[in-house]
Amino acid sequence: MSTTHGILIALSSKRLALLQDEPETLEDVIEARHEDEIPGLLDMQTHWETLDMLVSGKGRDPVLGDAFLARSGKPLSVDTAFEQALVLGPARVAEVASKLAEVPVTVLRERYKQLEEAKNPGKPVNPKKAAEIELLYEEIVDLYNEAAKAKQSMLAVLV
Repeated sequence: MSTTHGILIALSSKRLALLQDEPETLEDVIEARHEDEIPGLLDMQTHWETLDMLVSGKGRDPVLGDAFLARSGKPLSVDTAFEQALVLGPARVAEVASKLAEVPVTVLRERYKQLEEAKNPGKPVNPKKAAEIELLYEEIVDLYNEAAKAKQSMLAVLV
């Protein structure tokens, strides 16, 4: 399992232009997430990898594969402190939001249970961790829905 944090940030055209003009601003925003709530920013912590596997099959579904990593996104020129910083345009954000709506939390729950049982045969699934994954997924779906309605871009960053 990865120790890399995945972060999603919904970007208005103004916010995107600022990050393109002043890339160092992204590092400030990423650091500030520990101190302040930043509207449109969602820290998936290390759970992005599990969610990516459960929801998109690690990118086998290209639209759902963009939900956590913005695989088809355009690179944002930023400091090398980030493993990846990719931006999805508003049209792709709307596609992702629509496709996420087709994957209810019940499907995620069942896939998570199967994954954990395969990794740890005979051991019960940790209900607290399962609930964390489900809540995070619901927050991601909400973030994409809100961004799609506002015709915003989405930045996926790995730190």
